Amino acid sequence: MDFFYLPLEIFDIFILIICCFIGAAISTTVGSGGGLLVIGGMSMILPPTALLSIHALTQSGSGLLRAFLFRKSFFVRFFVLFMSGSLIGYTLSIYFLISLPEYIMKLSLGVGIIVLNLLPNLKFEKVSNLLIVIFGIITGFLTMFVGVMGPLIAIFLSSILTKRHLIVGTLAWCVSFQNFGKAIIFGGLGFDYTPWIFLIFLLILFSYLGTLAGKKLLDKSSNELFKMILKVVILILGSKLIYDGIVLM
Repeated sequence: MDFFYLPLEIFDIFILIICCFIGAAISTTVGSGGGLLVIGGMSMILPPTALLSIHALTQSGSGLLRAFLFRKSFFVRFFVLFMSGSLIGYTLSIYFLISLPEYIMKLSLGVGIIVLNLLPNLKFEKVSNLLIVIFGIITGFLTMFVGVMGPLIAIFLSSILTKRHLIVGTLAWCVSFQNFGKAIIFGGLGFDYTPWIFLIFLLILFSYLGTLAGKKLLDKSSNELFKMILKVVILILGSKLIYDGIVLM
């Protein structure tokens, strides 16, 4: 198949490009939130059978470029332990049947995110390696069915880290590799990425441009402003999950 083949109309592609650019800028500026904007835009255009797979690979590519930009500002121990747990979570998601309906999972996750986000000064003085691995298992498992793990990871990171660049950098590494693992699993389960390759390339390219714009805004902000904006964004994302869950009921 021709590499430059585009399976969508130009206007639809333009909408996706705008969503990816803005989404990447948001994720880079406040650490989380852009992925939900991207999947929201994609859900209006892409067929349901392709949505999660294309979103996973696009966000993986975008996140890996963001992770490269923050390669000197991320918590290496957290990332390694988190991904070790995520691999276990992927395995559990494949071999265990899910009896809970999707709306219950989204409602529960949305409520949990909001409650954790509103807890005053949620801080962990010391986080054990085991706790990070368990957290990776939980998010690795849930991301295969809900897909929006960024806010939950952001809450955890902001409770143990104080510097905004370190939070954004570590979050980029964790979410990008988690999405990459998910994209590989979708491919292994039979999804054919071939017709979508050039579109995904374009979306990753414009996501990178959004990342560069977002990094400039992040460099100009303060740690206090960053954490305040992050709380607001996570509150909105949690509310969106609850809304989606109610709609699915």
